Amino acid sequence: MIDTIYIPTLGRWNNQITFFNMPSSIQNKCVLVVQPKERVHHTHLPTIVLPENDCGITATRKWIWEQGKDKRYIVMDDDIVMKTRKPWFDGEKSKRTMTEDDWNHMLTETSKWMDEGVTWGGCRTGGLPPAGKEYIDNTGTAEVFFFDGKQLPSADELDWELSTAEDISLSLQLLSKGYPNRVWDRFVYISDFVGTQGGCVDMGRDLKMINDNHAKLIEKFPEYVSYNGEKEMMGGIFNKIKIQYKKAYNDSQKSKTTLEEWMI
Repeated sequence: MIDTIYIPTLGRWNNQITFFNMPSSIQNKCVLVVQPKERVHHTHLPTIVLPENDCGITATRKWIWEQGKDKRYIVMDDDIVMKTRKPWFDGEKSKRTMTEDDWNHMLTETSKWMDEGVTWGGCRTGGLPPAGKEYIDNTGTAEVFFFDGKQLPSADELDWELSTAEDISLSLQLLSKGYPNRVWDRFVYISDFVGTQGGCVDMGRDLKMINDNHAKLIEKFPEYVSYNGEKEMMGGIFNKIKIQYKKAYNDSQKSKTTLEEWMI
């Protein structure tokens, strides 16, 4: 079963969106991952304290990865609401906030996937059109991640350089190394990182940083990341990118087959 839900948070002690949109039974699995300077603001909630202040989201994710190496766990951004898509409920709206039964189903099924060798995964954003099925295999995810720490590489085997696009970087690294994933479309997340104060915005995540890290992604993964047009955003021009997640995983399996044939 999923042991822990980690919610890294910064500058939002009065607005814990993710935590307070969960059923109480799911909140009991949660710990907020906070910097030492903000510990005093979270005494009423379950917390775990980072070793230093102003470490950035990527260093925070690496630290959580190290804590979770022997467990199954979730990492969620602090500014999201989890939703269930139709047709898995009765109602007029296309999505509704997840109930306790929804959460229990998602956690139970995700654990079953891990029993079958799916080492990590997550949820799609609710802003994308429905996939027409409950989940998608070997694709990207962001903001909500499931990990089976016992089946995944150590932190030192991964690249934690990027200060933005860290979700894309991690997804491509794991897929290209041959670690299969599964991403829910039945259960999705809704967020608004641009319009919400706190978090990465307060750590200096601006348009230049985002574009610079997209350029670095292309350097690191030229086979799987390419530019895909421009968009006005955050008072400037955002360089959009296209990511080929499934190709990254499929190529890893071709390499594996070639190695096995060479060894015979």
